[in-house]
Amino acid sequence: MAAFPTKNKKTTKRSPGGKPSVKHKPNKPSAATCGVCGSQLHGVPRRSTVGMAKLAKTEKRPERPFGGVLCHACVMAIVKEKARLKAGTITPREVDFRHLKYVKA
Repeated sequence: MAAFPTKNKKTTKRSPGGKPSVKHKPNKPSAATCGVCGSQLHGVPRRSTVGMAKLAKTEKRPERPFGGVLCHACVMAIVKEKARLKAGTITPREVDFRHLKYVKA
């Protein structure tokens, strides 16, 4: 009965006493994705929760509105929709329903 999933990479190392032991390499976490379109976010490291805790706040995600949550294209669209709503050129019903949560924020 294995303690780790079988998809982990295994290497056999020899201990100082001469006995071989199997070492498991942990899997890398999946890349961060955009909350609206699902594309990969750039500037967000692929680290485990322990690895992310060791990083400084500014190393964990980009320093801009919705950094680490939305991609640049979605942020641009949301900023445009928010400005158009404020100016009164569009109504809240004309805003993309996926963007509503972020436009109201």
